[in-house]
Amino acid sequence: MPYTVQFVGLVCFYREPGGRQALLPDGRNPDDGIEPHFASIEVDPKDVIEAIGWERNGDATHGRYLLPPCSIEMDGTELEQPGRGALDTSRHDAFVPQLSAIDSRFEIDPDRAQTIARMRLRRGVLAAYSIPGGTATISQLDLPHDSEINVTVIPRDGSPERRLRLKPGTEVLIANMGQRGYLTKTHDSHFKIYAKLSTNPVELHEPQALPAVPPSQSQHAMFMRRSPISLTTDCTNTGCCAP
Repeated sequence: MPYTVQFVGLVCFYREPGGRQALLPDGRNPDDGIEPHFASIEVDPKDVIEAIGWERNGDATHGRYLLPPCSIEMDGTELEQPGRGALDTSRHDAFVPQLSAIDSRFEIDPDRAQTIARMRLRRGVLAAYSIPGGTATISQLDLPHDSEINVTVIPRDGSPERRLRLKPGTEVLIANMGQRGYLTKTHDSHFKIYAKLSTNPVELHEPQALPAVPPSQSQHAMFMRRSPISLTTDCTNTGCCAP
C-alpha cells in the first residue's frame, strides 16, 4: 500500500544529484515582527503503532511530534536499487517559487544552511498542490511502500534517535509553521525566514503570484479539523538551486 507525505509551510526543495533534499529553515528565532516557527511530524494518532523517544517532545494525543534540529529518514524514500524508481518531480519544480529568482544572490550550501530539519528524497512522485482552504503551495510525495512505515529522527546534538512506527498507508505531514496567524495576516512575512538557508545575505519577499496548481485532496486531520490551517503565500514551499 503506497503512502503520502505532505510538506507544509516553510520547506525548500534543494536540487542535488539523484533527487531533492527537503530543507526546513530554522525559524525558532526569526527577526522582529515575524512569528517563531516550529517543525513537526503530524499523523493521525490512530495510525501510530509505536513512538520511541518523544516523551518530552510530542503531543501523542493529537499525533504531533515536535522536531529538534535533525535529519529525518523514512521508509521508501531511498532507492532500493540504483537506477530504478527514481524521484519524479515533473509536477513540482516549475510550480513552486524559486528563491534564486527572487534574489539572484541566493545560494545554498546544504552543510552550512541553518535548518531545523532536513530529509533526502530519492523515490516516489513529488507534486505541487494548493493547501486546502488557503493560497500557499504545498508539496506531496507519493511513495511506493507496502508495509509498516518507520520514521527515524536523528538529532544533530548526538542525543538518542526518536522513532515512529506507523500503520501501512498512513498519511504523514511534515510542517514548519508558526503557531498563530494562519487565517489572517497580522505579521511580517514568514517568507523572509528562507534567508536562513542562504550562504549570502539576501532580501526576500513573498511571491506576488503563484503558478496555478490543483487543490490538494488530502484528508489529513490538520486540514479537516474545525479550525483548519489556511496558509497564505508568505508561508509557501519553494525550490532552489542546481548542484
